Amino acid sequence: MYDDYQIMRRCIDRAVTLERHSGRFCRALRRSLPGLHRSIRLPQGDGPKHLTSFAIRYVQAVPDWLERLEILCGAAGLDLAPVRELICCAFAEPPERHPEHAGLGALLDEAYLAHRTLEEINDRLQPACGTPLLPMDPMVANLVVRELLGEEFAAELDAISVRVGRRFSGLQLSPDSLVALVLCKQRFIETPGVWPDFAGRLDIALRMPLATPQVDTSH
Repeated sequence: MYDDYQIMRRCIDRAVTLERHSGRFCRALRRSLPGLHRSIRLPQGDGPKHLTSFAIRYVQAVPDWLERLEILCGAAGLDLAPVRELICCAFAEPPERHPEHAGLGALLDEAYLAHRTLEEINDRLQPACGTPLLPMDPMVANLVVRELLGEEFAAELDAISVRVGRRFSGLQLSPDSLVALVLCKQRFIETPGVWPDFAGRLDIALRMPLATPQVDTSH
């Protein structure tokens, strides 16, 4: 179990180090920035650097969030190992679909799949647990990454995450499992900084279509 998380963290560290030395992902963003500006609202300054910082934080959160969910599920007698193995394999061997997707760009694909899968599992377990297991609200961050990946490819990853999430639908937990889960969750209640609003903290948001009412998604 823990070896898988170490593998993920090493893969992420390598990709981040590569990006800091090569700036490859940031350069690719700079070339595509005019198109991104139609849908993503960036803060003043160097937009590609802001988006690169956002992408790094988004990717780095995956092993911590996944490990937390696996611990909580384990307390309730739920097996998250197949999900962990799926995500770990994706991180260990990210497919480089395009030369510019090497390094951080390749891991962003896998991070989106991981975040969407965690979101699906979290939502589907809530009825059985009576509360979200992870205090996460990744909607804006996932939508920003969806724009970076492209609608068609992101939809493919969404379909995978939905299939995985369905395995956790309609579960019934015994009273003992619920008590064990609540006691385990109490260990994680006060952990500042672990559940960041990636987009909000960096003042990144989505531009709403002009034909629809404006909605503030910055929080």
